[in-house]
Amino acid sequence: MSELTKQQVIDYLQQHPDFLIEQPKLLAQLELQQQVQGATSLVHIQQRQLREHNTQLKNQIDSMSKNATQNELVYRLFSQCHRQLWSNYDFNTLASNLRNIICMSPTINECKLVRYDNAFEELVKHRLSDSNHYLGRVNQQERDLLFNNDTQSTALYLIGEPSNPYAILAFGSHDENHFEPSQDNLFVLDFVRSLQIRLLELA
Repeated sequence: MSELTKQQVIDYLQQHPDFLIEQPKLLAQLELQQQVQGATSLVHIQQRQLREHNTQLKNQIDSMSKNATQNELVYRLFSQCHRQLWSNYDFNTLASNLRNIICMSPTINECKLVRYDNAFEELVKHRLSDSNHYLGRVNQQERDLLFNNDTQSTALYLIGEPSNPYAILAFGSHDENHFEPSQDNLFVLDFVRSLQIRLLELA
């Protein structure tokens, strides 16, 4: 009689899920060696795996809930910003009102809309030449152009094209992880497109 393979044992147990329950003596004796916790019963292993799975699901739900809350906040802020575009008729007033709205967010401590000048040439070349926006950390020299020293992460948006820039919209946060390259910024990009149209009208 040939020996059973591991796969045959697995297949049998899957087809007969009550087998170990119907063999209490075997279940009591069955121990599996674990690298971390040593020998433990099958029931304990299953319980631990279930707890780990539940924890993973909870973390996923928490993450989705956090993202939904953040997206709702961003949507509300930039809805207000959109309204400002058509109720302000000069660059400086628009920049001031946008700053007041965006800085209502507890995670954003700075917001600046500034006209482009040659001082920003290296910043545009280094951070904004590929996609017209950048999210993440900046070096000290770049920080000094737009932000206070306590700003840890930034979001930069170029108004215009790298070859013909008109302005820069910049956000800063004390939280070093608040702005990061993988972050979804769909609402912001939509606003930036509208902002560019409006600034060209005001020019």
